[in-house]
Amino acid sequence: MLGLFLVWRMPLPLAVRMAAGAFFVLLAGLFLVSAVVASGDTLAALTFDTLAIGSMVALFLIVRSWLSDRAEIERLRSIAQRNADQISVVSHEIRTPLALIRGAADLLAERSPGPLTDSQARFVTTISGNCHAVIALAEDLLTQARIDAGMFELHLHRVNLRTLASTVIGELRQLHPTQFALDCPGAPPRVWADGALIRQAMTNLINNAVAHATNASLITVRVVNADDQVLISVSDDGEGMEEDQRRELFTRFSSGRPLQDGTGLGLVITRQIVQMHGGDVFVDSTIGRGTTMLFSLPERTPAITMEPTPAGIT
Repeated sequence: MLGLFLVWRMPLPLAVRMAAGAFFVLLAGLFLVSAVVASGDTLAALTFDTLAIGSMVALFLIVRSWLSDRAEIERLRSIAQRNADQISVVSHEIRTPLALIRGAADLLAERSPGPLTDSQARFVTTISGNCHAVIALAEDLLTQARIDAGMFELHLHRVNLRTLASTVIGELRQLHPTQFALDCPGAPPRVWADGALIRQAMTNLINNAVAHATNASLITVRVVNADDQVLISVSDDGEGMEEDQRRELFTRFSSGRPLQDGTGLGLVITRQIVQMHGGDVFVDSTIGRGTTMLFSLPERTPAITMEPTPAGIT
C-alpha cells in the first residue's frame, strides 16, 4: 500500500501512474494468495518474490525514462528560449536604425526638405521600399522564433477586418506601383483576433502576391462573411503557379519563385498565425489566370483570455 501511495503521488503522467498502481494491486493480490498457501510452499514464495522484483524494476525503468525525457524537453525548451531571445535582440537592433532610415526616406519622398529630380525620387523610393522589406523580414523572424520557443500568446480583441484591410492596403499602395482593390460587401466583418498578427498575415499575403505576380495589373483583397467564419482572400491576375510551386509555398526558405529572392518565411508564419486563431490557409491557382490565397477566421474564437478592445479597432 505504501508503494501504491508513493507512485500515485509522483509527478508522472496519469497512464504511468495507473500502470504502476495496477502492478501494486496485482502484487497485493499475490501476497494474499501466498498467505493462504502453506508456509512451506517454496514455489509460491519464489513466484511472489520474482513478480515483486520484476514489477519494481519495471517501475524504476519507466520512471527513469520519463525523468530523462522530461530533462531533455526542458533542455530543448531552454535552447529555443535562448534562440528566441537572441533573435529578439538582433531584430530590435535591425529595426531601430532601419525605421530611422525609412522615416528619412519617406520625408524625402514627400519632398518636405525640397523638390527632387526624377532620378532622386526613384532612389528614395528604392531606399524606402527595401527598408520596409527588411523590417517585415525582421518581424517574421521574431514571430517565428517566439512560436518555435512556445512563448507566443494571442492578445485577442474585437477586430474590424474591413478597417484593418483598408489600413494595410493604404500602407502598401505607398510601396508598390501595383493597383489594389478592396471588396468588402455588407456590414464590416468583426472577429475576436490578435489584430497585430492578422495585420501581419494579411500584409504577408499581399506582399507575396505583389512579388509573385510580377505582371499582375490588379490585386484584389476580399473580406466576406461565410456562415460562422470570415474569409479573407488576396487575388491577382498574374501568371499563376505550377503544382510543384504550390506544394512548396508553406515550406521554410522556399519562396515558390525559382531563381528569385525570398525566404519563404512569410507564408509559413501566415499559416501558423491563422491556425493559432482556429482557421486555415488555402491556395487556388490557374496557369495564365492568376492565384487566390485565402484564409479563414472563426467569428467566435475558442475560449482564450481576451483583452479589452483598443480604441479605434471597432
